[in-house]
Amino acid sequence: MRGQKVLCVSSDITVSNIRCAALKQAGYAVTATIHVEEALELLSRQTFDLVIVGHRFSKADKDLLTVEAEEKENTPVLLVCGAFADKDIPAEGRVYALEGMEGLITAAANLLSRELVVAG
Repeated sequence: MRGQKVLCVSSDITVSNIRCAALKQAGYAVTATIHVEEALELLSRQTFDLVIVGHRFSKADKDLLTVEAEEKENTPVLLVCGAFADKDIPAEGRVYALEGMEGLITAAANLLSRELVVAG
C-alpha cells in the first residue's frame, strides 16, 4: 500500500539519503535519521508502519531499536544486515546491504504486505 509510513535509521548520512530517496520513489512516506536517540524519540511520538534499521549500528543499538519498535504498537522491523544476519536480534525481516536498494524495497514491500494480511 502506497503512503505507508517508514522510519529509516541509518548510521551514515549518504546511505540514509540514498535509502530515503529509494523508499520515497517506491511510494513510502519516509522519516529518516542517523541518530539512535532521535529514532527513539520519533518512535515515542509517532506511529510508523515499518522501521528499517541499518547494518552499521552496534548490536546494542539494533536491539534497542527493535525492542522499542515492538513495544510501540508492534511495529515491524526490517534489519539491514552486513556480513551476518544478526539472527539473535528480534526483527521481523532481514535484507543484506549488498542486495542494494532493489533488495531493500522488495523486502520492505514483502514485510508490509504480510503485516497487512495479519492485521486484516
